[in-house]
Amino acid sequence: MDDVTERARALYDKYRFGDIRLGAEKVRSRREDRHLLKFLAMIPAGAHLCDIGCGAGYWMDVYHEYGVHKENITALDLSSGNVDALRQRGYSAFCGNAMDLPFADDIADCAICQGVLHHTQAPERAFEELVRITRSGGLMYISVYNQWHPYFYVVHKATFPFRYLYWNWNKTLPTIALYPFFSAAIQSITYLTKGSFMDRKSCMALFMDQVMTPRAHLFSRSRIRKYAERHGCEVLEFGYTRWFDMLSAIIQVGKA
Repeated sequence: MDDVTERARALYDKYRFGDIRLGAEKVRSRREDRHLLKFLAMIPAGAHLCDIGCGAGYWMDVYHEYGVHKENITALDLSSGNVDALRQRGYSAFCGNAMDLPFADDIADCAICQGVLHHTQAPERAFEELVRITRSGGLMYISVYNQWHPYFYVVHKATFPFRYLYWNWNKTLPTIALYPFFSAAIQSITYLTKGSFMDRKSCMALFMDQVMTPRAHLFSRSRIRKYAERHGCEVLEFGYTRWFDMLSAIIQVGKA
C-alpha cells in the first residue's frame, strides 16, 4: 500500500466520514444530490451494484428505495470500522483500496464511487478499476471535487503548510491552530443554510476529510472525459450538487 493510501486509511479509521449531523439530524440531504437519484432511477431491477468507497453506508437506504436489494449490493471502503459496521447490518462489505479492487472483472451491473477518486494517489488508476469490474454496457456514477469551485483552493490548497506539518511532524499543533477557523466558517454556513449547528464529531470528520486528507485532486469535465475516452467509456451526462462543489458524471462502460 502506497504512503498516501496508508495515511488515508489511518485518517478514516480514526475519523469515520459518512453521516454528517446537526445533533441527531442528518445534514446531508438526498435532495442535494439529484444527479445520483437520477442515476439510481436508471438501474434495472435485479442489478448488482458496487459501492466503492461506501463510507459509513449513508446511501444504503436510498439504494433500497430505488429497488436495489441488500443481497445485490457489494460495498468496499478503506476504513475497517466502516466495513465492520456494514457487515453487522448484513451487507457484503470488504476492506480495500480503490486503486486495486479485490473483485473479479465484470462483477457489477453498475458502480458508484462518490467522493473517493480525488483522494487517491492515482485517480485514473482507480477509474480504470471501476471500469474493469463493471460489465460492458453497464453504468458508473462518479462524484469528485469541482476544479472551478473556490472552496477547495481555500480549504485544501491554501492549507498545505498545516497539512505538511500534520503528516510529517506533529498531528496536534496544526489541528489546534487551524480547526477553530474551519469550524467557525463551516458552522456559520451550516447555521445560515440549515438553521442549526453541526455536532462537533461531524465537524471534525469534515475537517479531516477536506483539510487534512493526504491528497485532494480537483476535476474538470474535460479531465473526466479524457479518462472515459482512454478506457473505452462514454460520458452520458454531467451534474453538480446544489452548491456546485461536487462534479458528478454518469458514464456508460463499453468494453471491446
